[in-house]
Amino acid sequence: MKSPYLIIICLLLAGRAYSQDVDILRQSETFQRQGKHRQFIYWNNPSDTAGLEYVATLSSKASAMGGKSLWEIWNHAGNRSVRLGSNVFICRSFTDSSDAKAELILDLYLASEAALSRNTEREEKNVVYLFGNKGKPMPVKVNGEEVDIPANSFLRYETPPGSTLKLSKGGITGASWTIQGEEGKAPVFLSVSGPGLGGAVPPAGSVGISINSGRITPMHPQFGRMLLQLQKK
Repeated sequence: MKSPYLIIICLLLAGRAYSQDVDILRQSETFQRQGKHRQFIYWNNPSDTAGLEYVATLSSKASAMGGKSLWEIWNHAGNRSVRLGSNVFICRSFTDSSDAKAELILDLYLASEAALSRNTEREEKNVVYLFGNKGKPMPVKVNGEEVDIPANSFLRYETPPGSTLKLSKGGITGASWTIQGEEGKAPVFLSVSGPGLGGAVPPAGSVGISINSGRITPMHPQFGRMLLQLQKK
C-alpha cells in the first residue's frame, strides 16, 4: 500500500506543475469576490466596459505537464478565473514563438446580467467557422466540393434559416457534419483535422485500435470566439 504522505506530496507537486504557469500580473485592490462563477465568456467589444468590474490580468503559459496547445493554456486560465470570481475575459495577446513559451494574456472581469445580455446580442448569428492546421492548408469537403482551409486561418459560411451545410473529411473512415440553418442560431465553431487514431469502427477480429482519415470536432464556443479574434490579426 502506498504511503498516504507520498500520495499527498505527489498531489501537491502535480498541482504546482499545473498552476505555476498561470500568473496574476495585476489584480484589483477593491474587487470583492461574490462566489465562484462557472462562466468564462469571451467579451466581444473591449471598448464597451459598462457593467464590467475589473478583477485581474492573467498570464497563462505552456508547460510540460499543463499542456502546450492554445486550448490547454486557455483552459488553465479559465480554471483560475473561476477561483478569482470573474465571469468574462478580454483577450489582450497571444505569443507563440520558438524562442519562448507560448503565452496568453487575458483581462478578467465580473460582468452584470445586463452587460452579459448586451454581449450576447452583439454576437453573429447563423454562421459556421472552420479552423484547420497551424502550419499548412487543411482540405475539407463543403456541400460536396473540396476546399482548403488556409494555414493559420479559417473559413466562414453563412447558414440562413432553411439552408443546409454539409461537411465531410476523410471519406468512409473520416467524419461528416450537417448543420441546419435556423432563425437566430448561435455561431458554430469546428476544428478540422487530418488522419489519426480512434474515431473509426475497427474491422471485425481486430484488437480494437482504429485509424481515422480525418475528424471534424466542435469547439467550445468561447474558445472559438477568441481563436477567431487571434486569427483575424
